[in-house]
Amino acid sequence: MTLTVSPGAPVSGVFILEDDPVLRDRLTRLLAASPQFDVLAAAGSLSEGQALLADLPTPPDICLVDLGMPDGSGLELIRAAKRLPATKVLVFTMFGDQSSVLNSLEAGADGFVLKDSKPDDLIEALQSTLNGGAPISAAAASHLLRHLRASPGPASQPPAAQTVAPKVVDDFGLTPREKELLELLARGFSQKDVARISNISPHTVSAHIKSIYAKMAVNSRSEAVFEAVQSGLLDLGVTRA
Repeated sequence: MTLTVSPGAPVSGVFILEDDPVLRDRLTRLLAASPQFDVLAAAGSLSEGQALLADLPTPPDICLVDLGMPDGSGLELIRAAKRLPATKVLVFTMFGDQSSVLNSLEAGADGFVLKDSKPDDLIEALQSTLNGGAPISAAAASHLLRHLRASPGPASQPPAAQTVAPKVVDDFGLTPREKELLELLARGFSQKDVARISNISPHTVSAHIKSIYAKMAVNSRSEAVFEAVQSGLLDLGVTRA
């Protein structure tokens, strides 16, 4: 959906699902104050959210979704939103446990940030998600990485039948710089942190991320990390000095 407040100034339509009325109003005012966002609707329950989302004349560009609803789970709204063409979903919740992170990503969420995020960081996360990024709070990313480390690989052969062979590494054609940035992202750093650590601009980081996703044929940070770990490109169990 593209609205305009002035010629050449695109505005992204935002849908909010948040059961706390005070926070919902605060989020609405925060986004309404930004010329790049237009709050299309804000719901305080799952049922209200589903009804409002279905009644919108055009799909929102992005949904900002809390998970804990009085009448269900925000996961249901994530699934409904991802059935809409081109709609992104950013989870905004206080639940940073592994189950919440993994269930959200499996439901189709494009990013996951916690409610202790600063307003500017939330705005940046929304922008990143709309631009094809996958912002994940450091705490949430740590749960994802632990899950990936614990996930079993391909079915093992019986010990007697196993043979020792060098591990095949698929680098997906990534450049050294892209590999470096992918590892930083995998370790939970935000795009802003990656830019600071690598001494490059956030715009350049965003361009590299788009290139990484294209080469790896993935659409999110979580997918990129998973493929990199499975291929042997990243070994997240290694502690670097």
